[in-house]
Amino acid sequence: MNQIQTMRVFVCVAEQQSFRRAAHHLGVSNALVTRSIAMLESHLNTRLIHRTTRNLSLTEAGLRYLDGCRALLEEFDHLEASVTHAVREPAGTLRVVASGLLSPLALTPLVNSFRHRYPELRVQLTVAEGPLDVLDSGYDVGIATGDRLDGNPTLIGHALAPNPFVACAAPAYLERRGEPRAPEDLPGHDWVTLAPHQHAPTWRLVGHDGATHSITVRPTCTVNQLALVQAAAVAGSGIAVLPEPSIADALATGALVRLLPTFRIDDPDAQLSVVYPNRQYVPARTRSFVEHVLEHFGAQTARERAGYGFLRTPDRADIVTGRQTGLQ
Repeated sequence: MNQIQTMRVFVCVAEQQSFRRAAHHLGVSNALVTRSIAMLESHLNTRLIHRTTRNLSLTEAGLRYLDGCRALLEEFDHLEASVTHAVREPAGTLRVVASGLLSPLALTPLVNSFRHRYPELRVQLTVAEGPLDVLDSGYDVGIATGDRLDGNPTLIGHALAPNPFVACAAPAYLERRGEPRAPEDLPGHDWVTLAPHQHAPTWRLVGHDGATHSITVRPTCTVNQLALVQAAAVAGSGIAVLPEPSIADALATGALVRLLPTFRIDDPDAQLSVVYPNRQYVPARTRSFVEHVLEHFGAQTARERAGYGFLRTPDRADIVTGRQTGLQ
């Protein structure tokens, strides 16, 4: 039994969630895939996959084995390339997870420009409405908001440009309820927010003089997607706090009105970072994407300084969780 090749078959079956799709993806017969998994389970003397006529799922042992196989295969591929001095281009499938608090206006051009640079590389992008789970879910890289990942030694992170939030509402709502003139006016208004487990309904506003106001609101409508928050705000359901890049067009056309423009919202979720597993051998596809992300957001901040107003200049250096470093 070729242990390495059998591991590749197992990983492909787990990712494709199907023996037939795995066989098609690998360019082999269904029988070979079935035989490889059977030999692997016999060799390990344990069941790795629960199979029914309709679907399959990994056993607890299968989940542990999948994590180990992925790490081993990545290091094996990197070792072979380094020994033979091969020049490896990014290949395979890049699995990216991004925070749901990140504007689609930032994600779409980022992924498109990366695909144009590496057309042979496949990209799977997942938008997570809750905390990012880069490691346990098998992602290669994540684009995270906030500082929740600081102090995690299993992840490497590089800070990107902030993703500033602003309070806004539709003209129809303001005509009906009046426009708040001070932070203290905000709790008395109708609010559309994410669910509390996604973002606490407390906002910290900072004035030009440095004075801070901590405001807690009682939402009249909660949803689980940022796009729905924006849609409800445009429809006049209430005040919302949204990433400035995602509502730039709505502000420009007057569909939404920015509120309390002399105050900025100090929110840790405004800070963006690109994160990836802290491993000795980082796959070429991951390294290439991280480098592309840093270049992309560097170009965005340059345009902002020139007056385009998309994303602001980072307020801190690139970080590796718990220590300063360059890209590994």
